[in-house]
Amino acid sequence: MFNETTSEDAEPKPDILYSALIKGTIVGEVLNNFTYPIESVRITASVYDKNGVIAATGETYVNDYQIKPGTRSGFDIFLDEKLPSSSKYTLTTSFEKSEDNKPDALQLSVGRNSKDSNSFKVLGEVINQGQDDANSVKVSAIFYDKNHKVVDADYVYTNPDIIGPNKKAPFEFSFYTDNPEKVKSIAINAQSNEYSLITNTNQNKTKSGPWV
Repeated sequence: MFNETTSEDAEPKPDILYSALIKGTIVGEVLNNFTYPIESVRITASVYDKNGVIAATGETYVNDYQIKPGTRSGFDIFLDEKLPSSSKYTLTTSFEKSEDNKPDALQLSVGRNSKDSNSFKVLGEVINQGQDDANSVKVSAIFYDKNHKVVDADYVYTNPDIIGPNKKAPFEFSFYTDNPEKVKSIAINAQSNEYSLITNTNQNKTKSGPWV
């Protein structure tokens, strides 16, 4: 079955809510539908031509260290081959059950966002409200169109990526795109080796336009 998701060894799998092949890259988002956190979530793609002959493969890990129950993470798989027209693909998932339930201690502040004819930029800060240093602070984002379909997924580290207690550090998403107007909302998450994001609903927040 093409454009469907399977899991290694027929084990239960996280849900891939959406995926699409866009200009040589498969983008999508994964939902943790288990009752426990998962980590090391890997997505493997196999791409086929119209005759079912394999044309390319690729794999990646999702953009968050850990996915808590009921939350999601984005991914993108860059396929470093020229793909045939009418390509089809399958996705396979693997993951590990996480034994580390990270405390909610990171606060996310998203500032002004901007876009012009060929670029898109998002600025923000992460505040560490924990009692210890937050190390390797990663901020992930899923970019959606007006129909809430994924058009891109990415992650960055704060600068610096170690944030002391009651300290903050900025982050920036900046990339070129041929159609920045297509991005209508963004889901942003923040995690470190020790902490996860503070939310009221245990779900990474989505920020909508209008953009400036």
